[in-house]
Amino acid sequence: MFQINTSIFILLIVLITVNAEIAFTYTKNNHELHYNIISNEDLVVLAFSGQQDFREYLFCRLKECQCEERFVQGARSHPKLSEQQLISNYFCQKNQMNFIRPDTGFQPYVWKNTQGKEQSKHIEQQSRIVQEVTSTASTTTYTDTDMTASLSVGSIFQVKWKFNTDDTIEMCFILNQKSWIGVGFGRGMKNVDMLTINIIDNQAEVIDLWSVEDDTPPTDTQQDLELISYSIADNSVKARIKRKLNTGDSSQDVVLAKGTSYTWSYATSSALVMEDHGHEFQEFTITLVENGDTVISYSEILMVFVVIFNLIF
Repeated sequence: MFQINTSIFILLIVLITVNAEIAFTYTKNNHELHYNIISNEDLVVLAFSGQQDFREYLFCRLKECQCEERFVQGARSHPKLSEQQLISNYFCQKNQMNFIRPDTGFQPYVWKNTQGKEQSKHIEQQSRIVQEVTSTASTTTYTDTDMTASLSVGSIFQVKWKFNTDDTIEMCFILNQKSWIGVGFGRGMKNVDMLTINIIDNQAEVIDLWSVEDDTPPTDTQQDLELISYSIADNSVKARIKRKLNTGDSSQDVVLAKGTSYTWSYATSSALVMEDHGHEFQEFTITLVENGDTVISYSEILMVFVVIFNLIF
């Protein structure tokens, strides 16, 4: 009886010491680990303690009942989708996910999708570590002084760009806070070409997305974005990206052209990795001129919504 009560007490400690929105446990059976995630959040990211040059991450989306396995090779590399999925036997019910994965010898923990200090708990091989974010800026020689045009959307977001002679465009996305940002090359979230810039281990990752509905956009089947450089500081994220004007992916990539005006959008939050932001995003008009600087204030954006509202009603 005492042992049963002790087990219940330990379980309560685990559930209390982890985040109120995420409870994570795992058990070992032979050479497999049985994962159990309980969360009110759609995205839960798991990492593994002790990994150095080669690191793994599990991007688990409870609504879709599936995890994406990503890996990093080298200190300056970025998470890439694994070619071989090792997860099996998914089971999801309400806000709970269970699955089985081979035991690699490294303890899994929840990589918290917010900025905070490291805080670990070890209870019978169960751990909870909040990702540590240092004050030291991370950079890969980012520069944007050669950009020929720019657009500032309010005081928090800016786009700079230039056209190359090989029919490519280089764009710098600048966010005046340390967090993820998603940019959509169109209106809303239905059938829209998108990209997201995430921060993982104080490094930037860029993912080409294709949004089909008002939900977490899936990864584009053809990745057409090249991360040239980036800079991450305590109060900013900057990423320089290159892509073809016409990627050839006509079903999931918008064709960009000089001098053409588009309605784009962006979304962000206080998290480091893309999370559910509801319908909170900003739309703005951008004309891809070869030279020039433009500033759009939030009052101008609001006036656009007022005009649209008046036209509808």
